[in-house]
Amino acid sequence: MLKRFKKDSLVVDDPRTVKAFLSNPDFPFLVSFPRTGSHWLRMLMELYFMKPALVRAFYFQDAVDFTCYHTHDMNLDVERRNVIYLYRDPVHTIYSQLRYYRENVDDIDRIKYWSMLYGNHLSKWLVRENITQKKTIITYEGLKLDVYEEFGKVCRHFGIALDADRLATLVKRISKDELKKVTRHDQQVVDLSATYEIDRQKFEQKHDRLVRDLVIECDHHLGTLFT
Repeated sequence: MLKRFKKDSLVVDDPRTVKAFLSNPDFPFLVSFPRTGSHWLRMLMELYFMKPALVRAFYFQDAVDFTCYHTHDMNLDVERRNVIYLYRDPVHTIYSQLRYYRENVDDIDRIKYWSMLYGNHLSKWLVRENITQKKTIITYEGLKLDVYEEFGKVCRHFGIALDADRLATLVKRISKDELKKVTRHDQQVVDLSATYEIDRQKFEQKHDRLVRDLVIECDHHLGTLFT
């Protein structure tokens, strides 16, 4: 059953519905650490494939079929054989996480906490896990730089050809204002303040090396991605 959630998106709250899809071992999972762009990707996927991901529907509110199940896998206990993994540059991710929770972005202890948490997440899904039989890895930066190439990977994961014209139309539709509108359930999802980007640049200047070193400390193999 779909439940209206503060007049914007809908949350799927019926355990039987969720269980019916998750009981299929081949049902896809979308895994992403928080603040790595999953809202934007899920909105794109929902409009492109015309069905939402569990457990939130942004547009197709009467859906009975779903593309995938989204999880942050914060306990690192997810073991599925069909996975799309989305990740983002760790410095931007940690800054966004600190801002999301309204923490001091210069608090070294909190920077270390989030960096190590994210480093272990990246280590699991990019290096260590050996459960998946079908896995597609995409990046937030890739979506921003070349959405056709990166979203094309998602399409191929589902065995569907990319329609570039259709995607172009949807990308224009999903602006930051649109994202803010359909995520009223969580007003921290998108920060539209004028100082956000300026403060992020300051954070990078101060803490870029610290964040990257902490992430690589979790798994030296990540050094090829984040040095």
